[in-house]
Amino acid sequence: MKAVVVTSKGRTELQDFPVPEASSGHVVVKVRHPSTTAIALNPTDWKHRDFVAPPGSWLGCDFCGTVESVGDGVSHLQKGDRVAAFVHGGQWPGEGSFAEYIKVQASLVWKVSETIGDEEAAAAGGIGPWTAIQALFFRLPIDTPWNPNKEGEPFLVWGGATSVGLYAIQLLKLSGYTVVTTASEKNAELLKSLGATAVYSYSDKDTPAKIAKDYPTLRYALDTIAEGKTTVGAVKSIWDAAGMGKVITLLVNKDDELKQYKDKVPAEMTLVYTVLGVAFDWPGVSFPEMPEDKRQMEEWCAKHIPELVASGKLKPNPIKSFDGGLANITEGLDYIKAGKNRAQKVTYKI
Repeated sequence: MKAVVVTSKGRTELQDFPVPEASSGHVVVKVRHPSTTAIALNPTDWKHRDFVAPPGSWLGCDFCGTVESVGDGVSHLQKGDRVAAFVHGGQWPGEGSFAEYIKVQASLVWKVSETIGDEEAAAAGGIGPWTAIQALFFRLPIDTPWNPNKEGEPFLVWGGATSVGLYAIQLLKLSGYTVVTTASEKNAELLKSLGATAVYSYSDKDTPAKIAKDYPTLRYALDTIAEGKTTVGAVKSIWDAAGMGKVITLLVNKDDELKQYKDKVPAEMTLVYTVLGVAFDWPGVSFPEMPEDKRQMEEWCAKHIPELVASGKLKPNPIKSFDGGLANITEGLDYIKAGKNRAQKVTYKI
């Protein structure tokens, strides 16, 4: 089999490896022709390639494929099942979705229905929707799609056109919230079609004040960008509205301006890899095993994600398909690095 390997900072190479074996509690998923085959790319992939991944580590997170082999103790999956998920690519040798076969924890894949295609399933496979699920339902005391909010409470998604933002808007709408978001004007109609009630310009310095005026009971926000002043914007929206609440971010933001709000509107980072239940190091931070994160995500994989996707209630991101397979993965990574992938998901058939 072939896999994409980080050889040095910013550089990758397609190399040959033995096909992995399914150990206890794991399955091996085939992600190459003539199986159902696709991978999806995320900003974290090029960031790992350029800054984080040690030489020799495999790259890639999201995938859709068919179960090739099943390890001991796995009873809910069998060879030929069509599944999707994500792995922590860019961290270790032997784990990455930019490969023809992928070894993955059996409890952290979800069965894909025939109602969606391979690339759509890979787009919904893991990083984007799982980050939204973790940030919203694991980190905040909010209602769920099966027990929705009865008051239509407002919720702010700063950066609605990101991959995570697109999923967060849908999940919040399903959970009964009035979804407020920021984006460029060209993406406003797409976000409204997914469930956003109001879309504000992310580049307007007065946007926090406008949001607070229009939604004075706003208490919670998700910042899907977490760069520059985005976290400050989300925090100020709540501060000027309800005066207290919480913001979840996807990166650490050390902006000094946040200090004046932290007692009433703290900004807390979350990182989706903790749902995999494995300790790992991140630049400047060591993350321990988080068994409760894993337990909750296992429940979502078994009960909720398959139904939400199959029913069309949770729609995959719009697809931007690239040709050339694993040998051309650099083109897609650089496309995302250049910031060209707003409101779309880069995918490849392998």
